[in-house]
Amino acid sequence: MKKLITSLLLLFSVFSIAQKTDFDWLMGGKPFADPSDTTHGITHLNFNQNELEVYREATIKMEFAECNLSVCDSDGKLIFYSNCEEIFNANHETMENSEGFNDYPFHLGYDGLPTLQGILGFQSVSNPDQYYLVHSRIDYKEFNGEYYGILIGIYYTKIDMEGDGGLGMVVEKDVTIVEDTLNYGMLTATRHANGRDWWILSQELNSNRCLRVLLDPTGFHVLPSQAVGETVSSIGLGQACFSPDGSRYVRNMMLGGTADDDYIDIYDFDRCTGLLSNHVRFPYGSGVLLGGGAAISPNNRFMYAAHRNHVYQYDLWASDVIGSKDTVAVYDGFLDQGWNATSFYMAQAAPDGKIYINTTVGTHYLHIVENPNEKGAACNLRQRGVFLPTINFYSIPNFPNYRLGPLDGSPCDTLGLDNHPVAFYRYDQDTTDYLSVRFTDLSYYEPTEWFWDFGDHTTSNNPNPIHEFPSDGTYEVCLTVSNQYDTSSFCRTLIIGTGISATTEAQPLDLVSVFPNPASTATNFRLGGDYLPRAAMLRLYSATGQPVRSQRLLAGWSVVGLEGLAKGMYFWEVRDNDRVLGTGKLVKVE
Repeated sequence: MKKLITSLLLLFSVFSIAQKTDFDWLMGGKPFADPSDTTHGITHLNFNQNELEVYREATIKMEFAECNLSVCDSDGKLIFYSNCEEIFNANHETMENSEGFNDYPFHLGYDGLPTLQGILGFQSVSNPDQYYLVHSRIDYKEFNGEYYGILIGIYYTKIDMEGDGGLGMVVEKDVTIVEDTLNYGMLTATRHANGRDWWILSQELNSNRCLRVLLDPTGFHVLPSQAVGETVSSIGLGQACFSPDGSRYVRNMMLGGTADDDYIDIYDFDRCTGLLSNHVRFPYGSGVLLGGGAAISPNNRFMYAAHRNHVYQYDLWASDVIGSKDTVAVYDGFLDQGWNATSFYMAQAAPDGKIYINTTVGTHYLHIVENPNEKGAACNLRQRGVFLPTINFYSIPNFPNYRLGPLDGSPCDTLGLDNHPVAFYRYDQDTTDYLSVRFTDLSYYEPTEWFWDFGDHTTSNNPNPIHEFPSDGTYEVCLTVSNQYDTSSFCRTLIIGTGISATTEAQPLDLVSVFPNPASTATNFRLGGDYLPRAAMLRLYSATGQPVRSQRLLAGWSVVGLEGLAKGMYFWEVRDNDRVLGTGKLVKVE
């Protein structure tokens, strides 16, 4: 009986701990020695408060190149992070016994390993207090007179979070899983159909063979590699990912350089066996050196392929996937700080149901696919949708879908785990009709029924409804999801327009936050408190009271450019009609 209870607790922990593992993203570089430097340091993208929060962490001494991982506990609290050369704990200190982590002579001289998708993090499937880092080492090899980065193996490092007073301690380091020449980066993973174990995939270099690794309670197991499709050169950059439900595996292969074609590979994936099938490969672009991102929408339908100056959308449900290609973004030529191109590179699906895309050089910006479940232009890709307070050198975290459960009813659904749904949603206010709100279901663990109560005596069973509220006011909006196993509810109180208790100009509502401040080229103004404005306006004044800038603010985050403004102190005020939402000071620096 004791063994049974222990097993049940372990299975429960697999689901509970996985829920918010990816809720805190870190990117950027360590600050310079000059304390007045505000453009360097680490930026947090935190998804714990039901919406994105962005803030700078000036004390972190780690620098991220392409290799990037952060891991949170079940409550979304950051517990450790790594750039493939160092591991830091929650106190932003070197984790105990991690010195020499992933050591290899080529690393010398780098602050963070320049490996795209070079690391993954997993909670142990046999001990909820332990985590595995699966990571790669790189080398440069000569091919036809040119040097290219390749992987020379995959390794694991084990962390015990009970060590060092709960800050974590490395207990195994750089243990070989496989030694082979592999594609540069592109480590990715998805859940086994039993809902507990993990499949990890990588491709052998210049081969049609896919490497399969299974992580189960007894450790890592290298299964026979699988030959799929024709053999082509795989020397180059790119990104691989699974669909959220684990049924598709795709690769954006940046092989051509400035002359030849780049390719998309699409496969079906069997979560029971770890085998690929129904391979489709096609050229989709050429003529660029960087910009090979790939991500799949939360509803598993649309693949987004970044190709430096373009982002393409492919419909994976279409009878002709290749013919479904749709250009959803063309780089608009904006240069950060006057010289760094904000073109498109790596992509990552986020807990808020959006897809974030970084840039091909160090900039302050991320692009956002606001509605990735929508076809064509309706996906609403916003270039530079987030202003980062620190420069990000083309890194973005690498996460599998931690919120994927068992494939119920499959031959591998053998552990007694069921998909108990967890309700969650986000909302987006219409920019032309402030009473119209789009609700996006972000629930996980396979809900099959949805019930929305909008707090105005109306309801809906649509998973993603667009609702017109009758008037200004305060509304408690609740989503209840269910399936054959369980029911879950999630509520938020939305304040629309003037639906707040009376106030005066002398008593601002303090619903506005500004970050970064001081700022140089741009900053973020955020309307918080689940407030959806009628027509909120920001007005910026000089120290002498002269108006210098005005801009409409939307619910959530708005990027406000500061180019052309002189260095100095400014005053800001945000009003929604005659209601003061917030006031403050903003310092403009060089």
